[in-house]
Amino acid sequence: MPLQDDLTIPNAALLYRILHETWTTNKGGRHRPSSIAFFEAHGEVSYFADAPGVLGELRRIFQGKEIASVPASVIRDKGLAIERRPNECPPNFQSDKACHVVVGPAAQMQRNEYEKRARSIAKHDDVKIVASEPPLPAA
Repeated sequence: MPLQDDLTIPNAALLYRILHETWTTNKGGRHRPSSIAFFEAHGEVSYFADAPGVLGELRRIFQGKEIASVPASVIRDKGLAIERRPNECPPNFQSDKACHVVVGPAAQMQRNEYEKRARSIAKHDDVKIVASEPPLPAA
């Protein structure tokens, strides 16, 4: 079923995707997310919209995991929608649960077409891996 695009999320907004260990690659001299990071067979991929404190909270919950940043415009340019899903936010998330979103088809499409669009997100120049947080200085 197509998702309802939430237009309160502006195109300039950044969305964060938690990356599993095998979801990165080094191609063309660039460390970036691999295409598998943006595709789920069930058609909905979990992200978090940027807001104050969200990135720090993601680092706390998903310690040691790399995080990709994706502009909302990149997702929409692929014909995909961004829908808020605060009720599906991890229970230990201690920030605004309305920041939890899912991305998937904005219209009915064949799975192979959805997969092609979702996987192509990784190759976009504006999709990056967020730099690790620097360690705190010694007291």
